[in-house]
Order: sequence, then C-alpha cells, then structure tokens
Amino acid sequence: MAPPPRSRAQRVRDTLKRLDRDVDAWIATADEQSGTPHLVPLSFLWDGESLLVATRPDSRTGRNLRATGRARIGLGATRDVVVIDGSARALACADIPKNMADEFVAKTGFDPRQDPEGYCFFRIRPRVARAWRNAGELAGRDVMRDGEWITRPDGPSQGWPEPGAPSYPLWPVGWVRSPLMVRDVGPRRDGDESAPLARVVFNPALCEATADLRVGEQVLLLTFLHQAHRDVLAVRPLRDPSRRLRGVFSTRSPDRPNPIGLHQVTIASIEDNCIVVRGLEAIDGTPVLDVKPLRHPDDPPATESPYPCGAK
Repeated sequence: MAPPPRSRAQRVRDTLKRLDRDVDAWIATADEQSGTPHLVPLSFLWDGESLLVATRPDSRTGRNLRATGRARIGLGATRDVVVIDGSARALACADIPKNMADEFVAKTGFDPRQDPEGYCFFRIRPRVARAWRNAGELAGRDVMRDGEWITRPDGPSQGWPEPGAPSYPLWPVGWVRSPLMVRDVGPRRDGDESAPLARVVFNPALCEATADLRVGEQVLLLTFLHQAHRDVLAVRPLRDPSRRLRGVFSTRSPDRPNPIGLHQVTIASIEDNCIVVRGLEAIDGTPVLDVKPLRHPDDPPATESPYPCGAK
C-alpha cells in the first residue's frame, strides 16, 4: 500500500536534501539544430542556488550546453524522482572561486582543474522542479516554477488554518463540461471569446434555482479551482519570468489560499438541466459554486441596498 502523498513543503525539503546529498545526476541536453537528445551522468555540487557540473567544452554535453543554455536534470530512482529544468552558463575553471572548486573536489573526488585536456564548469540554475514518489504523488508534483520554490521548506501555510478554526462548508451546484481538459492550456482571461463553448451542468435537485436564466444574459460563475495550489502566496503574472513576483491577492492567478474562480460569461443557450456559455476558461470537471446575474438597469443604486447593513 502506497504511503499518503507528501505535502509540497515536505517535497521541497526532500528535494533540497537530495541536492545536498547526491553526488551524481543524469544531465539531458539537446543539439541546437537537430534537437537530437544526449544523456550522460555527471557529478555535481549544489551551492544552494545552482548545480555546478564539469565537462570538456568540446564534448557533446558541453557543446549543447553552450549552444542552448538549457539542461534537464534527473535525480533519484524511478520511485523517488526529482526532475529539474534549468538554464546553464559556462565558466572557465579560473572563474570558479577556489573554495567552491575545492568543495566540488571534496564532494565528487574529481578535480577538473588538474585535467590536462581541459575542462570547464557549467552552472545550472533551476527554473522548474518536480518531485514525486509514486502515481499517487503525480498531483502537486511541481515544487518550483520560474526559479522560485512554490513554498518554503517550512511551509508558508504552516499553522493555517489554526486547529479548531471555524470552517464554512460549500458544495457544488454544478460542474463545468468543456473541451479544455488541461490546466494552463487555452485562454488566460475571463470572458475571452476565443474560449470554446462550455456547459454548466446543474445538480438536478437545484433545477428550480435555474428557472429564470435567459439566453443572452451575462452572469457571474463562481467556481472552485480544484487543480490549483493552495500554498502559493506569490506568483509572476502569466508566468512571465520578466515580471516581478506579486502577492496572489493582487493577481488573478488560480493558485491562492482559497482558489475561487470568478468568471463573467454569456448564456448562449439553455438545455435540459444545463446552460451553454461563452467566454469560460475553466477546465472540464471544475465545480461550480454559484451563479449570479450582473446588475440590471432596474436594480436599485448601490447606495440604496435593499439588504440591512449591506448584508447579502
């Protein structure tokens, strides 16, 4: 029986331990022109931010790294895997601080500076990292994106929610049925008309609640983004590495402590127990929590709330 999946913070801790402890890794590169892959085992030193490897600059790995600046690194056995995609930079032996080169020698048992045929170092800085031990850990296997650990090793959400804190149960009123099957594929903006038509299939017990929805009406869908990561507190918008990190509350990232989606859509048609909508970027199977109309012209002004104390 497989053990329960590790938390993401635990996976980060285990990944850092492996980077500190392991001596050898599989380094995969590809030819810049043909894309022909090449895989070799190399010893490495982890300095806390990057992996330091050494090879001859005219070797196939050396040529590929210098031409593309990209590498994929594999650590561990097939049932305890860490896979890292990183950017590589060549460094002459003379450019490596002596204490770091000495540490490389102490860990690997090999001194590239003493090889008469000439070696160079490559510093590989991780950009994406994934860690999993079995099929049950495939979900949530991302531990680094855009060069940033998704969560600190001690876990940013540690202690949240506090034991005994109140909870507020919700249950779906329906589910999205859409051709969009994979997260991060497709439109990235709410209401994007390039999004394929999607259906919201309601719980049959709630059909009375849908009675007055109309074709052409714009409504707000509240969804639970069930594949989002709840321990992410900062992201680079649109996963653009050139953008600065922003707290998730100032972004529309699906990854956030409470991953609730808000989508403005247009009802294209109404079918038995479901509505067909335009402009919904949610993936197939997304739970729908609520449907609300936009404010209509005959609604009272916002300053004249019909609800006591503004409660709704």
